[in-house]
Amino acid sequence: MASSRMRLLVGYANYTDRLSYFDDWLDAFSAAPQFDTVAVNIVAADAKAKISALLREVDAVVLMHSTNGDTKMYLEPHVEALASRSVPLLTFVGNEVSLPGSPIAEKLELFGRLKPDFVATQLLREAGEYLFGDVVTKGVVAIPHAVNPSVYKPTVAIESRPLDIGVRAARYLPYLGDDDRNRLLQWFADHGSQRGLNVEVSDERLDRKGWADYLNRCKGTVATEAGTAFLERDDRTMNAIRDYVLAKQPRGVVLRNDSALRKFGHKLPWWMKSLARRLMAGGIVRHEALVNEQLDHCEIFEKFFAGRQPSNPAGKCISSRHFDAAGTKTCQIMFRGRFNDILKADEHYLALDSDFSNIDDVLSCFRDAKERQRIADAAFDLVMSKHTYSHRMQTVYDTLAGAAIARDGHANAMARH
Repeated sequence: MASSRMRLLVGYANYTDRLSYFDDWLDAFSAAPQFDTVAVNIVAADAKAKISALLREVDAVVLMHSTNGDTKMYLEPHVEALASRSVPLLTFVGNEVSLPGSPIAEKLELFGRLKPDFVATQLLREAGEYLFGDVVTKGVVAIPHAVNPSVYKPTVAIESRPLDIGVRAARYLPYLGDDDRNRLLQWFADHGSQRGLNVEVSDERLDRKGWADYLNRCKGTVATEAGTAFLERDDRTMNAIRDYVLAKQPRGVVLRNDSALRKFGHKLPWWMKSLARRLMAGGIVRHEALVNEQLDHCEIFEKFFAGRQPSNPAGKCISSRHFDAAGTKTCQIMFRGRFNDILKADEHYLALDSDFSNIDDVLSCFRDAKERQRIADAAFDLVMSKHTYSHRMQTVYDTLAGAAIARDGHANAMARH
């Protein structure tokens, strides 16, 4: 590198505005003083030519979660060029769990050809190393999400917010072998009003501004660690469940998540996807995703997960939603967990036992305005002091700069010989 400021190619896939952390990470790289960032939408028609040209000019490459989280089809056309690069490459990973349409094995195969220097995992480092340790040339680094203070900030005083508990979250599919999020959301949907709380639980997705505004309408929210207790590199359980579910369908045609039509559907705007979902919900032709949403969690768990010990390491982690809530000073009620050893029980969130045995105590603390404020303030102070996207940018810079210095030193040594 000619100077300490790094010329950086950031590849991202622009196909949705309903995953706000995609925008947060991209904004962070664009604003980071450590980087002279050139962002390329790998979905665009001219992306191939841009990437080929930029690879001759940049000091390093970063691939965002969006390039591989839901599908590898956008990244596939660029693998050959990226694999022949002469600069360090770090790739983030989206959806580090086995899901239909986004299996871990496909990501591993893709990374095997891409040969990244670094994989940045959202999980604890030991879990990331278990998944990706053999497809990196230098190492796995743990870089979880963070808070974007310019978007997720307290704009409404907690006591003036109309909702006691507000949730906008998709239900977990039974493929994960984990029903904690669903049980928690369902408990508050069923019992919250009976406990005198103004509760709203919805799976409607919001864009970034809508989500930040929504959190500022909520005194509190409920959540769990993201991910799964059953990590698998070969997706064997997910594939077995998938075959079982599709074989049981009594009528009609089910369009599989990995069908050729997925590429077309993936690029549709959000409103068209929502319309297609409604049209296909009860028809002869259905999509596998809709079939999955109607699965019986108990049936799947008993058949495929009962009696199994969680994997070691497990794939549980803190998510962007936890940082978003902390940034808006929205008090979080959550099942106990490690949360990447960042959030501490009853200091940064109100810790609920997984069997709800301490629910009365938790709700008593939540109703106490001073206690609720204490929790919200502590979480806010923590994330602002150590876990903003600016902090994450420094970690990425240090990782890539170290690799670049080592590469340049090696090149100079070879030249001397």
